[in-house]
Formats: sequence, structure tokens, C-alpha cells
Amino acid sequence: MNQRPKLEIPVNEPVIVELIYDEAITGQNGFGEYYLYAVKTDGKEYSFFAHPEVHKVLKNFRRGDMFEITRLAYNNGKKINIKWIVRPLVQKDTEQNKVEESKDETAVDITQKDHLYQTLLTSYKDAIELQKELNGMIDIEKAAITLFIARSKINGNGIKLE
Repeated sequence: MNQRPKLEIPVNEPVIVELIYDEAITGQNGFGEYYLYAVKTDGKEYSFFAHPEVHKVLKNFRRGDMFEITRLAYNNGKKINIKWIVRPLVQKDTEQNKVEESKDETAVDITQKDHLYQTLLTSYKDAIELQKELNGMIDIEKAAITLFIARSKINGNGIKLE
């Protein structure tokens, strides 16, 4: 079996993708049901695990179909919202074989909880308690930020809570 690297869609950057096969491979794992597509971008083959809402759009595409996919992330109060935009592309039969955007656009809103807010809030509450215990000997902001950093782990994809 051909092992393909996993395609990571960068935040707020569109990626043009071509389907290699008609259907996704589906299955179950510890995270629930998954939808694995074989795709090609920039001349390289990748494995792409589609979000269930994105899969609802992609399951209507066929081998050779091209689309632009964008993962938009934005804050809305205490939450980080993720919006997936899947835009089919139409290949033109010209000498340049240009790819054009279709007018059909499917946007999928996915809201994820923002754990960073809660971690920072807890860190400030703990810093206030520390200041009380130490009779005002510490700076609340410095203590809260130190606690926040200690409770967080930085990896290649951003901040991941432990």
C-alpha cells in the first residue's frame, strides 16, 4: 500500500487539491468515524482526513475533480470558530489548461471550544490566591502569565493544553 504523507491545510490559506480516487476510505478509531481521501496538490500525493462536514461536500466529487479548500479560523468571544470553504474548480480545455473557480461555493461552519480562555482565566484566579497567601508579595499579571505558560505546551501546530 502506498504511504502518503498527511495533508495539513494551513489556517487562512487556500489549497488547490485534486482527488485521486472517487471515494474516501471510511472507518472508526478512538476519535470516531474518519474519512480518508487520497489527494494531489502541487504535484505530490497526500492523505487527507476530511472533517465530517467537509466529507458531506467531497463525497459528491469524483476522481480528477479539483477544488480549493480553505480552513478559516477566527475568534468569536470565548470561542475559536473554524469555517471550511470548499470551492469546486473547473478545468478548461485550452492550450494552457487553466483552472477556474466555479461559482458554487460550500462553506461549513465548525465551532470549537477555546480552552485557552479557560486556562488563562484559571491562571489569573490562581495568581490572585497566591498573592493573598503571600500577603501581596507577587505581581498578579506576572504570576498568571507564568502559570498559563506552565500549563500550556507549545508544539508545531500552536499551543496545546496538557
